[in-house]
Amino acid sequence: MPSQNSAGAVVNVDLCIVGAGVAGLNALAVATEYLDAGARVALVDRRPDAGGMWNDTYSYVRLHQPYEFFTAGDIAWRLRRPPDYLATKPEVLDHLRYCRDVLAERIALDEYYGWTMDRFDERADGVSVHLSGPDGGEMVVDTPILINAYGFNVTPNQPLALSSAQVKSVSPDSFDFSEDDFTDTDTPVWIIGSGKTAMDAAFLITTRNPGREVHLVAGVGTYFNNREAAFPVGMRRWWAAKTASQVFSSFADMYDGTNDQQVTAAYRARYGISPMSESQRFLNGNLSPSECDAISTALSGIVTDYLADVVDRDGMPQLVFRSGEEMSVVPGSWVVNCTGYLLREKSTDDDPYVSKGGRVLTVNTSSAAFQFSTYAAYFLTHLALLGKLDSVPLYQTDLAAVIRGHPQAAIGISCCLAMYNIGLIADEVPLKVFTNCGVSFDRWARMPTRLASSAQFMLTHRRKRENYRRALDIASQRLGFSCGPLVGATA
Repeated sequence: MPSQNSAGAVVNVDLCIVGAGVAGLNALAVATEYLDAGARVALVDRRPDAGGMWNDTYSYVRLHQPYEFFTAGDIAWRLRRPPDYLATKPEVLDHLRYCRDVLAERIALDEYYGWTMDRFDERADGVSVHLSGPDGGEMVVDTPILINAYGFNVTPNQPLALSSAQVKSVSPDSFDFSEDDFTDTDTPVWIIGSGKTAMDAAFLITTRNPGREVHLVAGVGTYFNNREAAFPVGMRRWWAAKTASQVFSSFADMYDGTNDQQVTAAYRARYGISPMSESQRFLNGNLSPSECDAISTALSGIVTDYLADVVDRDGMPQLVFRSGEEMSVVPGSWVVNCTGYLLREKSTDDDPYVSKGGRVLTVNTSSAAFQFSTYAAYFLTHLALLGKLDSVPLYQTDLAAVIRGHPQAAIGISCCLAMYNIGLIADEVPLKVFTNCGVSFDRWARMPTRLASSAQFMLTHRRKRENYRRALDIASQRLGFSCGPLVGATA
């Protein structure tokens, strides 16, 4: 590995992966199945170690999905906890770094932490990846294939810049709610946002400080997956759990590209949960009924508007909302920025999931083939290393833009997108790609259910494919968003 202060050093590797979070590690896990033991892989990340967003997210975050399926490839956790246990931030980071260590034993892994990718230049025979180091050094990694696995590209929230100095503006990513500055006060708390960060913050603050006045400024409101319905526990796991494939396909089968509200209502009735009955925007996170009830009971109020600023009027701080409405608040109130990480507007266009030359795979949300970055990294890396990434006509769309602009259609579109693409991939990869997929939520169901679900999928996916494609085409034309195969992919 060259020195980090070397200028313009060139490193030749067999594969370069940018991003050492769960998406990048899944790409690495797949790559070790195709590369020789002596192959060199460069793993690049702007953070100081592997683990992606888990390095710098708030300390009390928990993994709200079954932890065993949050992994790289099929690497098993060393954690010995019940399968429905919510893994902590240190436990998740420990596992992801363990995955990195396991994979480093299979190939020659060159790790570049603190480095960022400035650009890449694709050629007919490879890709030149231009990197900048933490101390200003520069380096070029020359590789046959680049996997740009930044996934959701999560960056920490900063405190909101507010006009009034009479409120205390903080962010969970940079403030500890156990500090005396917070616990020694009893002034009201205003949580800005209604996604998972907001739910985590509301649950933490209200359970640690019972009786404290806590408000939610929720916008249109967010609803989530009911974790107990999606992942039944105890004995219910053995008779009530369905595979994720069954769930996705049932709603994809229902969606025709026009019946947004029907599909959304059916999903919400079976799997949706929110502390707000009228919430409009779906987020593919998980919330339990007990958490939801605790938050609903403890909140002092919910404002269905968006915060624009806090200003001083006649010596008193006033919340100013996007609608133009204003509300007086107590001086010294806390304003907690829990606005969404995943639905932020993009300032520039992101890369397509496959470059024109077919040598660059990008796992992101704006050119998404799946709603989960783990699935995308796992399956698309298989296609890339089989040489099929630019020939299989996968559909892609900006899922974050769909959720922001057309929240009622998001469930039908995301289910159709996933089922259409997984059907295409199933015809192009070996069966072991599916049987060895450790990130698959299908594994929550018992084996007879999984076998029946797999058999049903293999018997029907080609026949259903045209229906899914038609629904996506109708929805994209009706709602005015881009969705379809990239230019150059064969039909």
